[in-house]
Amino acid sequence: FGNPYKPENFWQLREAVEGAAEACRAFGTPVTGGNVSLYNESPAGVVDPTPTIGMVGLIEKEEHITTQWFKSAGDEIILVGKVGDELGGSRFLKVCHGKKIGPPPNVDLEHEIEIQSIVRDLIRAGLVKSAHDCSEGGLAVAIAECCFNPKERLGAEIRIAAGTTAPTEILFNESQSRIVISVTPEDLEKTISILSATADSSDGEREHGVPFRQLGKVCGDKLSIEVSREKFSWPIADLHDDWWNSITRLVENDTCAEGIPSL
Repeated sequence: FGNPYKPENFWQLREAVEGAAEACRAFGTPVTGGNVSLYNESPAGVVDPTPTIGMVGLIEKEEHITTQWFKSAGDEIILVGKVGDELGGSRFLKVCHGKKIGPPPNVDLEHEIEIQSIVRDLIRAGLVKSAHDCSEGGLAVAIAECCFNPKERLGAEIRIAAGTTAPTEILFNESQSRIVISVTPEDLEKTISILSATADSSDGEREHGVPFRQLGKVCGDKLSIEVSREKFSWPIADLHDDWWNSITRLVENDTCAEGIPSL
């Protein structure tokens, strides 16, 4: 954070603390300590507010450990949560258009808890082979990162019906409460059944469900996405190279400060 004696900077700090506190109360998460870095400014301006949270937790059984990577060709890919369309404050706007504009995505903590709880239940039931949250970069980036299994690069074929929504809004919005999971074809029907009825009612039955969408399959060596009849395809090897080596290349090719895009 910047100089807290400047009203706008103090407002950012206060809102970040209050937002984190609200989420901790909603999840019942204890806070054991904290630290703050202030006065992060230069003649070019103040840094963006950057709260960083470190957490630890307990996993009861080793088999419940679930990584983000796709595991096997033929597995089904499901988005748990809404597709979303909120581009405000996204990396897409910053990287592709050089703009830092728009309201950030809305956070519904009750919905967030529902999404996380049902994915956790699916994992404990042994149905989920991989799980990855959608965050910086949106859905397209999350799916690409799922393809970067260190043991074997795995591609995916994705089809999304978007109606009148622009493909860029579908692929790169950073709406909250979204998790990309993969399951075996044999477990698909059971997974969908659980996702369709997730909320415990007073009589112990499950009702209402959470939003979800089947996206496609794990297959091949490319990430192929079809959105609103527009088709995109990238070799996984090229995507991984860009993802893994981009910072190194920026540093190696740094001839002037203007050559490095702002984070």
